[in-house]
Amino acid sequence: MNRILTIALLFLTPWLYAQNGKANQWCGTQDGKVAWLTEYQANPKAFSRSADTLYIPVTIHLVGTSVGGGYFGMRNLLDAFCTLNQDFETANIQFYIEGAINYIPNNTYYNHNYDTGSEMMVAYNVPNTINCYISNSPGEGLCGYSAYNLGVALSKSCTQPDDHTWAHELGHYLSLPHPFYGWEGYDHDYSLPAPEQINGNLVERVDGKDCDIAGDGFCDTPPDYLNYRWNCNNVGESILTQTDPDGVKLKSDGSFIMSYSSDECSYRFSEEQQAAMQANALTDKAEFLYDQTKRFPVYSGPVIPVFPEEGDTISTFKDIPFIWEPMPEATHYIVEYSINPTFSSAVFQFATVGNSWISSSLIKNKTYYWRLRPYNAQHTCEAYSDIHTFTTGDQISSFQDEFMDGLTTLTILPNPVRSGTELNINLSAERNMDLQLQLMSVTGELITSAVWQIGQGQIIRSLTLPVLPGGIYLLRMGNATDHLVRKVLITP
Repeated sequence: MNRILTIALLFLTPWLYAQNGKANQWCGTQDGKVAWLTEYQANPKAFSRSADTLYIPVTIHLVGTSVGGGYFGMRNLLDAFCTLNQDFETANIQFYIEGAINYIPNNTYYNHNYDTGSEMMVAYNVPNTINCYISNSPGEGLCGYSAYNLGVALSKSCTQPDDHTWAHELGHYLSLPHPFYGWEGYDHDYSLPAPEQINGNLVERVDGKDCDIAGDGFCDTPPDYLNYRWNCNNVGESILTQTDPDGVKLKSDGSFIMSYSSDECSYRFSEEQQAAMQANALTDKAEFLYDQTKRFPVYSGPVIPVFPEEGDTISTFKDIPFIWEPMPEATHYIVEYSINPTFSSAVFQFATVGNSWISSSLIKNKTYYWRLRPYNAQHTCEAYSDIHTFTTGDQISSFQDEFMDGLTTLTILPNPVRSGTELNINLSAERNMDLQLQLMSVTGELITSAVWQIGQGQIIRSLTLPVLPGGIYLLRMGNATDHLVRKVLITP
Protein backbone atom coordinates (compact mmCIF):
# COMPACT_ATOMS: atom_id res chain seq x y z
CA MET A 1 0.00 0.00 0.00
CA ASN A 2 1.43 3.38 -0.92
CA ARG A 3 2.17 6.01 1.67
CA ILE A 4 -0.70 8.34 0.81
CA LEU A 5 -3.33 5.62 1.19
CA THR A 6 -1.71 4.38 4.38
CA ILE A 7 -1.79 7.85 5.89
CA ALA A 8 -5.35 8.31 4.67
CA LEU A 9 -6.56 5.20 6.46
CA LEU A 10 -4.87 6.31 9.65
CA PHE A 11 -6.69 9.63 9.46
CA LEU A 12 -10.04 7.86 9.41
CA THR A 13 -9.49 7.02 13.08
CA PRO A 14 -12.13 9.06 14.98
CA TRP A 15 -10.03 9.96 18.01
CA LEU A 16 -7.54 11.81 15.88
CA TYR A 17 -10.24 14.30 14.96
CA ALA A 18 -11.87 14.79 18.35
CA GLN A 19 -12.87 18.41 18.85
CA ASN A 20 -12.21 20.15 22.13
CA GLY A 21 -15.44 22.13 21.92
CA LYS A 22 -13.81 25.57 21.65
CA ALA A 23 -15.34 27.64 18.86
CA ASN A 24 -12.43 30.10 19.10
CA GLN A 25 -9.85 27.41 18.42
CA TRP A 26 -9.60 28.77 14.86
CA CYS A 27 -7.29 26.01 13.60
CA GLY A 28 -8.47 22.43 13.97
CA THR A 29 -5.16 20.71 13.19
CA GLN A 30 -4.73 17.74 15.50
CA ASP A 31 -1.33 16.43 14.34
CA GLY A 32 0.61 17.87 17.26
CA LYS A 33 4.35 17.56 16.69
CA VAL A 34 4.77 15.08 13.84
CA ALA A 35 7.41 12.35 14.05
CA TRP A 36 9.37 13.87 11.17
CA LEU A 37 9.81 17.16 13.05
CA THR A 38 10.94 15.39 16.24
CA GLU A 39 13.66 13.65 14.22
CA TYR A 40 14.59 16.90 12.46
CA GLN A 41 14.84 18.98 15.64
CA ALA A 42 17.09 16.37 17.23
CA ASN A 43 19.74 17.15 14.59
CA PRO A 44 18.78 19.91 12.10
CA LYS A 45 22.27 19.97 10.56
CA ALA A 46 21.74 16.46 9.23
CA PHE A 47 19.02 17.76 6.91
CA SER A 48 19.74 19.70 3.74
CA ARG A 49 18.27 23.07 2.81
CA SER A 50 18.14 24.35 -0.74
CA ALA A 51 19.57 27.73 -1.68
CA ASP A 52 17.18 27.72 -4.63
CA THR A 53 13.46 28.27 -4.50
CA LEU A 54 11.45 25.05 -4.22
CA TYR A 55 8.32 24.86 -6.37
CA ILE A 56 5.56 22.73 -4.84
CA PRO A 57 2.35 21.71 -6.68
CA VAL A 58 -1.03 22.39 -5.14
CA THR A 59 -4.30 20.82 -6.27
CA ILE A 60 -7.25 23.09 -5.46
CA HIS A 61 -10.66 21.59 -4.74
CA LEU A 62 -13.60 24.00 -4.44
CA VAL A 63 -16.48 22.44 -2.51
CA GLY A 64 -20.03 23.59 -3.17
CA THR A 65 -23.56 22.46 -2.43
CA SER A 66 -25.07 19.40 -4.07
CA VAL A 67 -26.91 21.63 -6.56
CA GLY A 68 -23.68 23.33 -7.61
CA GLY A 69 -23.86 26.57 -5.61
CA GLY A 70 -21.76 28.23 -2.95
CA TYR A 71 -18.35 27.75 -4.54
CA PHE A 72 -15.49 29.99 -3.49
CA GLY A 73 -15.16 32.70 -6.15
CA MET A 74 -12.29 32.75 -8.63
CA ARG A 75 -11.45 36.37 -7.88
CA ASN A 76 -10.96 35.66 -4.19
CA LEU A 77 -9.14 32.42 -4.97
CA LEU A 78 -6.52 34.18 -7.07
CA ASP A 79 -6.08 36.89 -4.44
CA ALA A 80 -5.71 34.32 -1.66
CA PHE A 81 -3.19 32.29 -3.67
CA CYS A 82 -1.23 35.48 -4.31
CA THR A 83 -1.07 36.12 -0.55
CA LEU A 84 -0.04 32.50 0.07
CA ASN A 85 3.01 32.78 -2.18
CA GLN A 86 3.94 36.15 -0.73
CA ASP A 87 3.85 34.60 2.75
CA PHE A 88 6.26 31.83 1.68
CA GLU A 89 8.61 33.96 -0.41
CA THR A 90 11.25 34.41 2.31
CA ALA A 91 11.21 30.65 2.93
CA ASN A 92 12.29 30.05 -0.70
CA ILE A 93 9.12 28.07 -1.25
CA GLN A 94 6.57 28.88 -3.94
CA PHE A 95 3.41 26.99 -4.79
CA TYR A 96 1.85 26.49 -8.20
CA ILE A 97 -1.61 25.30 -9.19
CA GLU A 98 -1.33 21.82 -10.66
CA GLY A 99 -3.96 20.83 -13.19
CA ALA A 100 -7.50 22.12 -13.41
CA ILE A 101 -9.40 23.36 -10.38
CA ASN A 102 -11.68 20.58 -9.14
CA TYR A 103 -15.29 21.44 -8.30
CA ILE A 104 -17.04 19.12 -5.81
CA PRO A 105 -20.85 19.57 -5.47
CA ASN A 106 -21.61 17.81 -2.19
CA ASN A 107 -23.63 19.07 0.79
CA THR A 108 -21.89 16.64 3.15
CA TYR A 109 -18.47 18.08 2.34
CA TYR A 110 -19.69 21.68 2.02
CA ASN A 111 -20.16 21.75 5.81
CA HIS A 112 -18.16 18.85 7.17
CA ASN A 113 -16.55 17.51 10.31
CA TYR A 114 -13.17 15.83 10.62
CA ASP A 115 -14.34 12.33 9.78
CA THR A 116 -16.14 13.32 6.59
CA GLY A 117 -13.28 15.66 5.72
CA SER A 118 -10.81 12.78 5.76
CA GLU A 119 -13.17 10.68 3.66
CA MET A 120 -13.36 13.57 1.18
CA MET A 121 -9.59 13.74 0.93
CA VAL A 122 -9.22 9.99 0.42
CA ALA A 123 -11.84 10.17 -2.35
CA TYR A 124 -10.51 13.20 -4.25
CA ASN A 125 -6.80 13.61 -3.48
CA VAL A 126 -4.36 13.88 -6.38
CA PRO A 127 -1.07 12.11 -5.53
CA ASN A 128 2.20 14.02 -5.07
CA THR A 129 0.52 17.40 -4.70
CA ILE A 130 -0.74 19.30 -1.68
CA ASN A 131 -4.50 18.93 -1.85
CA CYS A 132 -6.33 22.02 -0.61
CA TYR A 133 -10.11 21.97 -0.09
CA ILE A 134 -12.02 25.24 0.29
CA SER A 135 -15.55 24.77 1.62
CA ASN A 136 -18.14 26.69 3.58
CA SER A 137 -17.17 25.17 6.93
CA PRO A 138 -14.43 22.63 7.67
CA GLY A 139 -15.70 22.14 11.23
CA GLU A 140 -17.83 24.27 13.52
CA GLY A 141 -16.00 27.42 14.60
CA LEU A 142 -12.88 26.55 12.58
CA CYS A 143 -11.09 28.44 9.84
CA GLY A 144 -9.30 25.32 8.67
CA TYR A 145 -7.18 22.33 9.53
CA SER A 146 -4.27 20.35 8.16
CA ALA A 147 -3.99 16.57 8.07
CA TYR A 148 -0.29 15.79 7.71
CA ASN A 149 0.52 14.10 4.38
CA LEU A 150 -3.20 14.03 3.52
CA GLY A 151 -4.39 17.58 2.81
CA VAL A 152 -5.68 20.85 4.19
CA ALA A 153 -9.22 22.19 4.48
CA LEU A 154 -10.08 25.89 4.56
CA SER A 155 -13.25 27.87 5.10
CA LYS A 156 -14.33 30.42 2.52
CA SER A 157 -14.71 33.15 5.13
CA CYS A 158 -11.10 32.72 6.37
CA THR A 159 -9.48 32.50 2.91
CA GLN A 160 -10.00 36.09 1.88
CA PRO A 161 -7.34 38.17 0.08
CA ASP A 162 -5.57 39.45 3.21
CA ASP A 163 -5.96 36.31 5.35
CA HIS A 164 -3.04 34.06 6.29
CA THR A 165 -5.08 30.95 7.08
CA TRP A 166 -3.86 29.16 3.95
CA ALA A 167 -0.22 29.82 4.85
CA HIS A 168 -0.90 28.72 8.44
CA GLU A 169 -2.35 25.37 7.37
CA LEU A 170 0.37 24.73 4.78
CA GLY A 171 2.89 25.50 7.51
CA HIS A 172 1.34 22.60 9.44
CA TYR A 173 1.42 20.44 6.31
CA LEU A 174 5.16 21.13 6.03
CA SER A 175 5.65 19.99 9.66
CA LEU A 176 5.27 23.17 11.75
CA PRO A 177 3.36 23.12 15.06
CA HIS A 178 1.85 26.16 16.73
CA PRO A 179 4.36 28.31 18.66
CA PHE A 180 2.12 27.65 21.69
CA TYR A 181 2.51 23.90 21.15
CA GLY A 182 1.15 21.92 24.08
CA TRP A 183 -1.38 24.58 25.07
CA GLU A 184 -4.04 23.50 22.56
CA GLY A 185 -7.29 22.97 24.45
CA TYR A 186 -5.69 23.79 27.82
CA ASP A 187 -7.79 26.04 30.07
CA HIS A 188 -5.36 28.33 31.88
CA ASP A 189 -5.80 31.18 34.36
CA TYR A 190 -3.43 33.72 32.82
CA SER A 191 -3.14 35.65 36.07
CA LEU A 192 -1.03 32.74 37.31
CA PRO A 193 2.42 31.55 36.18
CA ALA A 194 2.49 28.86 33.53
CA PRO A 195 3.06 25.30 34.75
CA GLU A 196 6.35 23.50 34.17
CA GLN A 197 4.68 21.04 31.81
CA ILE A 198 1.39 20.62 29.98
CA ASN A 199 0.32 17.12 29.01
CA GLY A 200 3.92 15.92 29.24
CA ASN A 201 5.27 18.80 27.12
CA LEU A 202 7.83 21.22 28.58
CA VAL A 203 6.61 24.83 28.71
CA GLU A 204 8.98 27.28 27.05
CA ARG A 205 10.59 29.99 29.24
CA VAL A 206 11.62 33.56 28.52
CA ASP A 207 15.32 32.85 29.23
CA GLY A 208 15.39 30.33 26.38
CA LYS A 209 16.39 27.43 28.58
CA ASP A 210 15.55 24.15 26.83
CA CYS A 211 14.01 26.13 23.92
CA ASP A 212 15.04 23.36 21.53
CA ILE A 213 12.95 20.77 23.40
CA ALA A 214 10.26 22.94 25.03
CA GLY A 215 7.18 24.35 23.32
CA ASP A 216 7.40 24.12 19.52
CA GLY A 217 11.14 23.28 19.65
CA PHE A 218 12.23 26.40 17.74
CA CYS A 219 14.46 28.78 19.67
CA ASP A 220 13.66 31.80 17.50
CA THR A 221 9.94 31.70 18.33
CA PRO A 222 9.68 33.15 21.85
CA PRO A 223 7.26 31.72 24.45
CA ASP A 224 3.59 31.97 23.52
CA TYR A 225 0.81 30.49 25.65
CA LEU A 226 -2.23 31.98 23.89
CA ASN A 227 -4.41 29.20 22.46
CA TYR A 228 -7.25 31.43 21.26
CA ARG A 229 -7.66 34.08 18.54
CA TRP A 230 -6.12 37.34 19.76
CA ASN A 231 -5.39 40.89 18.58
CA CYS A 232 -2.14 42.85 18.82
CA ASN A 233 -1.18 46.09 20.48
CA ASN A 234 0.46 48.89 18.49
CA VAL A 235 3.87 47.16 18.51
CA GLY A 236 2.63 43.78 17.31
CA GLU A 237 2.48 42.03 20.67
CA SER A 238 -0.37 40.44 22.56
CA ILE A 239 -2.41 42.75 24.74
CA LEU A 240 -2.51 40.11 27.47
CA THR A 241 0.57 39.73 29.66
CA GLN A 242 1.51 36.15 30.54
CA THR A 243 3.91 34.71 33.11
CA ASP A 244 6.38 31.90 32.47
CA PRO A 245 7.12 29.10 35.00
CA ASP A 246 9.96 31.22 36.48
CA GLY A 247 7.61 34.15 37.14
CA VAL A 248 8.96 36.25 34.22
CA LYS A 249 6.36 38.38 32.41
CA LEU A 250 5.96 38.13 28.62
CA LYS A 251 3.79 39.15 25.71
CA SER A 252 3.33 36.91 22.68
CA ASP A 253 4.86 37.93 19.35
CA GLY A 254 1.99 38.47 16.92
CA SER A 255 4.11 38.46 13.76
CA PHE A 256 4.21 34.67 13.43
CA ILE A 257 1.84 33.11 10.93
CA MET A 258 1.74 29.91 12.98
CA SER A 259 0.40 31.74 16.05
CA TYR A 260 -3.25 32.55 16.73
CA SER A 261 -2.74 36.29 16.34
CA SER A 262 -5.12 38.08 13.98
CA ASP A 263 -4.34 38.44 10.29
CA GLU A 264 -3.55 42.12 10.80
CA CYS A 265 -0.63 41.07 13.03
CA SER A 266 0.86 37.95 11.46
CA TYR A 267 3.06 38.05 8.38
CA ARG A 268 6.12 35.79 8.74
CA PHE A 269 7.77 32.50 9.52
CA SER A 270 10.89 32.46 11.67
CA GLU A 271 14.21 31.42 10.13
CA GLU A 272 14.14 28.09 11.96
CA GLN A 273 10.59 27.46 10.81
CA GLN A 274 11.63 28.23 7.24
CA ALA A 275 14.57 25.82 7.46
CA ALA A 276 12.31 23.07 8.79
CA MET A 277 9.77 23.51 5.98
CA GLN A 278 12.53 23.44 3.37
CA ALA A 279 13.97 20.26 4.86
CA ASN A 280 10.51 18.69 5.04
CA ALA A 281 9.88 19.43 1.36
CA LEU A 282 13.29 18.02 0.38
CA THR A 283 12.86 14.79 2.35
CA ASP A 284 9.32 13.85 3.40
CA LYS A 285 7.76 15.53 0.34
CA ALA A 286 10.58 14.89 -2.13
CA GLU A 287 8.22 13.21 -4.61
CA PHE A 288 6.32 16.52 -4.87
CA LEU A 289 9.33 18.28 -6.39
CA TYR A 290 8.95 16.80 -9.86
CA ASP A 291 8.61 20.15 -11.65
CA GLN A 292 11.05 22.87 -10.65
CA THR A 293 10.25 25.13 -13.60
CA LYS A 294 10.37 28.80 -12.71
CA ARG A 295 7.26 30.58 -13.92
CA PHE A 296 7.56 34.29 -14.60
CA PRO A 297 5.00 36.92 -13.58
CA VAL A 298 2.30 37.83 -16.05
CA TYR A 299 2.81 40.90 -18.23
CA SER A 300 0.63 43.70 -16.94
CA GLY A 301 0.17 45.74 -20.10
CA PRO A 302 -3.12 46.68 -21.74
CA VAL A 303 -5.44 44.12 -23.35
CA ILE A 304 -5.56 44.22 -27.16
CA PRO A 305 -9.01 42.98 -28.18
CA VAL A 306 -9.34 41.04 -31.44
CA PHE A 307 -13.09 40.53 -31.24
CA PRO A 308 -15.20 42.40 -30.34
CA GLU A 309 -13.04 45.40 -31.07
CA GLU A 310 -13.46 48.44 -28.86
CA GLY A 311 -16.85 50.04 -29.46
CA ASP A 312 -18.06 47.36 -31.90
CA THR A 313 -21.74 46.87 -32.61
CA ILE A 314 -22.46 43.21 -33.33
CA SER A 315 -25.60 42.18 -35.18
CA THR A 316 -26.17 39.06 -33.09
CA PHE A 317 -26.34 38.37 -29.35
CA LYS A 318 -25.92 34.57 -29.25
CA ASP A 319 -22.61 32.71 -29.21
CA ILE A 320 -20.48 35.83 -29.16
CA PRO A 321 -16.75 35.06 -29.04
CA PHE A 322 -14.33 37.10 -26.95
CA ILE A 323 -10.83 37.04 -28.47
CA TRP A 324 -7.79 39.01 -27.38
CA GLU A 325 -4.08 39.05 -28.08
CA PRO A 326 -2.25 36.63 -25.75
CA MET A 327 -0.58 38.31 -22.79
CA PRO A 328 3.03 37.24 -22.13
CA GLU A 329 3.40 34.50 -19.48
CA ALA A 330 -0.40 34.20 -19.04
CA THR A 331 -1.86 30.72 -19.49
CA HIS A 332 -5.31 31.37 -18.02
CA TYR A 333 -7.70 34.28 -17.85
CA ILE A 334 -10.79 35.28 -15.94
CA VAL A 335 -13.24 36.89 -18.35
CA GLU A 336 -15.79 39.22 -16.82
CA TYR A 337 -18.52 41.16 -18.58
CA SER A 338 -21.44 43.22 -17.32
CA ILE A 339 -23.97 45.81 -18.42
CA ASN A 340 -22.73 47.88 -15.47
CA PRO A 341 -19.47 49.80 -16.12
CA THR A 342 -18.48 49.46 -12.45
CA PHE A 343 -18.99 45.66 -12.48
CA SER A 344 -20.91 46.04 -9.24
CA SER A 345 -23.84 43.84 -10.28
CA ALA A 346 -24.89 41.21 -12.82
CA VAL A 347 -21.30 40.22 -13.50
CA PHE A 348 -20.77 37.15 -15.66
CA GLN A 349 -17.47 35.48 -14.87
CA PHE A 350 -15.65 32.61 -16.56
CA ALA A 351 -12.18 31.09 -16.24
CA THR A 352 -10.66 30.00 -19.52
CA VAL A 353 -7.46 28.44 -20.83
CA GLY A 354 -6.02 30.46 -23.68
CA ASN A 355 -7.04 33.79 -25.14
CA SER A 356 -10.67 33.25 -26.18
CA TRP A 357 -14.12 32.54 -24.81
CA ILE A 358 -17.57 32.07 -26.39
CA SER A 359 -20.60 33.35 -24.47
CA SER A 360 -24.21 32.36 -25.11
CA SER A 361 -25.66 34.35 -22.18
CA LEU A 362 -25.71 37.86 -23.64
CA ILE A 363 -28.87 39.97 -23.95
CA LYS A 364 -29.86 41.60 -27.21
CA ASN A 365 -29.48 45.34 -27.81
CA LYS A 366 -27.28 45.94 -24.78
CA THR A 367 -23.97 47.70 -24.28
CA TYR A 368 -21.52 45.42 -22.46
CA TYR A 369 -18.34 46.14 -20.55
CA TRP A 370 -15.69 43.43 -20.37
CA ARG A 371 -12.30 42.95 -18.81
CA LEU A 372 -9.72 40.24 -18.18
CA ARG A 373 -7.57 39.03 -15.33
CA PRO A 374 -4.55 37.06 -16.59
CA TYR A 375 -2.67 34.52 -14.47
CA ASN A 376 -0.58 31.39 -14.63
CA ALA A 377 -0.06 28.42 -12.35
CA GLN A 378 2.21 30.31 -9.94
CA HIS A 379 1.51 34.01 -10.42
CA THR A 380 -2.04 35.14 -9.61
CA CYS A 381 -1.43 38.66 -8.32
CA GLU A 382 -2.13 40.52 -11.55
CA ALA A 383 -5.05 42.97 -11.37
CA TYR A 384 -7.90 43.26 -13.84
CA SER A 385 -7.22 44.81 -17.21
CA ASP A 386 -8.57 47.97 -18.70
CA ILE A 387 -12.28 47.84 -19.66
CA HIS A 388 -13.57 47.45 -23.22
CA THR A 389 -17.08 47.88 -24.60
CA PHE A 390 -19.31 46.52 -27.36
CA THR A 391 -23.02 46.49 -28.18
CA THR A 392 -25.12 43.49 -29.15
CA GLY A 393 -27.82 43.36 -31.84
CA ASP A 394 -31.10 41.48 -31.98
CA GLN A 395 -30.29 38.69 -34.45
CA ILE A 396 -29.73 35.03 -33.63
CA SER A 397 -27.09 33.35 -35.75
CA SER A 398 -28.65 31.76 -38.84
CA PHE A 399 -26.04 29.02 -38.78
CA GLN A 400 -26.53 27.15 -35.55
CA ASP A 401 -30.02 25.69 -36.06
CA GLU A 402 -29.46 24.55 -39.63
CA PHE A 403 -28.90 20.88 -40.22
CA MET A 404 -28.28 18.70 -43.23
CA ASP A 405 -30.40 15.88 -44.59
CA GLY A 406 -28.69 12.55 -43.91
CA LEU A 407 -26.73 13.68 -40.84
CA THR A 408 -28.08 12.94 -37.36
CA THR A 409 -25.29 14.35 -35.16
CA LEU A 410 -22.42 16.75 -35.68
CA THR A 411 -19.78 17.85 -33.17
CA ILE A 412 -16.80 20.08 -33.94
CA LEU A 413 -13.95 19.96 -31.39
CA PRO A 414 -12.09 21.79 -30.12
CA ASN A 415 -13.95 25.05 -30.67
CA PRO A 416 -12.18 27.44 -30.10
CA VAL A 417 -9.26 25.76 -31.91
CA ARG A 418 -5.68 26.96 -32.13
CA SER A 419 -4.36 28.06 -35.52
CA GLY A 420 -2.25 25.48 -37.35
CA THR A 421 -3.67 22.48 -35.45
CA GLU A 422 -6.35 19.93 -36.29
CA LEU A 423 -10.11 20.41 -36.11
CA ASN A 424 -11.89 17.16 -35.24
CA ILE A 425 -15.32 16.58 -36.79
CA ASN A 426 -17.50 13.87 -35.27
CA LEU A 427 -20.67 13.06 -37.22
CA SER A 428 -23.25 10.32 -37.67
CA ALA A 429 -24.61 9.62 -41.18
CA GLU A 430 -27.80 7.76 -42.11
CA ARG A 431 -26.32 6.68 -45.46
CA ASN A 432 -23.18 6.85 -47.58
CA MET A 433 -22.49 10.30 -48.99
CA ASP A 434 -19.84 12.60 -50.39
CA LEU A 435 -19.19 15.74 -48.37
CA GLN A 436 -17.30 18.81 -49.47
CA LEU A 437 -15.79 20.83 -46.62
CA GLN A 438 -14.86 24.47 -47.04
CA LEU A 439 -13.29 26.69 -44.41
CA MET A 440 -14.05 30.33 -45.22
CA SER A 441 -13.53 33.73 -43.69
CA VAL A 442 -16.61 35.67 -42.62
CA THR A 443 -16.27 37.67 -45.83
CA GLY A 444 -16.55 34.47 -47.92
CA GLU A 445 -12.87 34.00 -48.82
CA LEU A 446 -12.00 30.29 -49.22
CA ILE A 447 -9.22 29.26 -46.84
CA THR A 448 -8.98 25.49 -47.36
CA SER A 449 -11.18 22.66 -48.58
CA ALA A 450 -11.48 18.86 -48.61
CA VAL A 451 -13.75 16.18 -50.06
CA TRP A 452 -14.73 13.27 -47.80
CA GLN A 453 -16.46 10.03 -48.68
CA ILE A 454 -18.62 9.26 -45.65
CA GLY A 455 -20.02 5.82 -44.85
CA GLN A 456 -23.13 5.07 -42.84
CA GLY A 457 -22.64 5.27 -39.07
CA GLN A 458 -20.47 7.39 -36.77
CA ILE A 459 -17.42 8.98 -38.37
CA ILE A 460 -14.55 10.99 -36.88
CA ARG A 461 -12.34 12.93 -39.29
CA SER A 462 -9.76 15.68 -38.88
CA LEU A 463 -9.26 18.83 -40.91
CA THR A 464 -5.75 20.31 -40.72
CA LEU A 465 -5.88 24.07 -40.33
CA PRO A 466 -3.34 26.43 -41.85
CA VAL A 467 -1.75 29.14 -39.75
CA LEU A 468 -4.41 31.85 -39.56
CA PRO A 469 -5.05 35.10 -37.71
CA GLY A 470 -7.37 34.72 -34.73
CA GLY A 471 -11.03 35.28 -35.42
CA ILE A 472 -14.35 33.77 -36.49
CA TYR A 473 -14.37 31.48 -39.53
CA LEU A 474 -17.14 29.53 -41.24
CA LEU A 475 -17.03 25.79 -41.88
CA ARG A 476 -19.36 24.81 -44.74
CA MET A 477 -20.25 21.14 -45.23
CA GLY A 478 -22.43 20.09 -48.15
CA ASN A 479 -23.17 18.14 -51.32
CA ALA A 480 -25.09 18.78 -54.55
CA THR A 481 -28.46 19.08 -52.78
CA ASP A 482 -27.88 20.36 -49.24
CA HIS A 483 -25.39 22.03 -46.94
CA LEU A 484 -24.88 23.45 -43.45
CA VAL A 485 -22.58 26.09 -41.95
CA ARG A 486 -20.95 26.22 -38.52
CA LYS A 487 -18.93 28.94 -36.80
CA VAL A 488 -15.37 28.05 -35.85
CA LEU A 489 -13.39 30.29 -33.53
CA ILE A 490 -9.67 30.12 -34.34
CA THR A 491 -7.17 31.50 -31.84
CA PRO A 492 -3.57 32.53 -32.69
